[in-house]
Amino acid sequence: MGDSVVLQENSNVGLYRKNNEDYVITYTHPDNKDLYLLAVADGMGGKEDGELASFIMINSIYNYFILNDAELFNDFDLLKERLIKFVGYVNEAIIKRYGENKLGTTFCMAIVNKKNTFILNIGDSRCYVYRKKDLEQITEDNSQVFNYYKLGLVEKDDLKFLATNNLITRCVGLNKEMCICTTKVINNDYKLLLLLTDGVTDVLNDTKIKAIIEKEEADNILSTIINEAIYVDQNLQVPDYLKEKYAKYIIVPPRGKDNASGAIYVK
Repeated sequence: MGDSVVLQENSNVGLYRKNNEDYVITYTHPDNKDLYLLAVADGMGGKEDGELASFIMINSIYNYFILNDAELFNDFDLLKERLIKFVGYVNEAIIKRYGENKLGTTFCMAIVNKKNTFILNIGDSRCYVYRKKDLEQITEDNSQVFNYYKLGLVEKDDLKFLATNNLITRCVGLNKEMCICTTKVINNDYKLLLLLTDGVTDVLNDTKIKAIIEKEEADNILSTIINEAIYVDQNLQVPDYLKEKYAKYIIVPPRGKDNASGAIYVK
């Protein structure tokens, strides 16, 4: 890995859960020091053995990455086709072994080559890029509450206050029907790439994450984000419009409410 690149992963069990159902990986391809994998998976706490589903998904993508020739990861169209099939294969393998509606996990990954970044997402873990002094969420949350945001009913920063914010509409492992989202970002268009599970984004808003990115040295950004989500009281206040519209469905997420994990790539 080049001296100018920061590639890190971090995960914290949080203050309330006994088990960490998140798995995260960052890795450099063994045959190409300029080819990187980042991935996070958040096992579904409401299902049996959520940490098993997330482990299977992360372990599977790790093996896929290191066992395939580095040239595959430079062809976006071929990579898109093959990775969608591969994630589908893992999904079917989980169901075949454990049954439907047993194990589930979100999955968000990025592969960075010399020119482009390939992003794949299913669930509500997020991928961000920092460019032109702005933090942009590249993926969409596959969740009920994110649909409210897209319809203009709720501000994105306020999704955390809805009690149904943990209900995702897509994931790996629960059923055979699956819709996977992919996109490509040109590397020269951004300075930093960040993948986060909802244990972070349900507590920290984009403004807070952006402020940490702009304040901290590259080596400290991810650890500061995770620490902030787990140990620092954000003094969250429910907006009045939410109290009026959705009074029965309001929660205030505490610090360390969930496992908090992330992966980062900084040029």
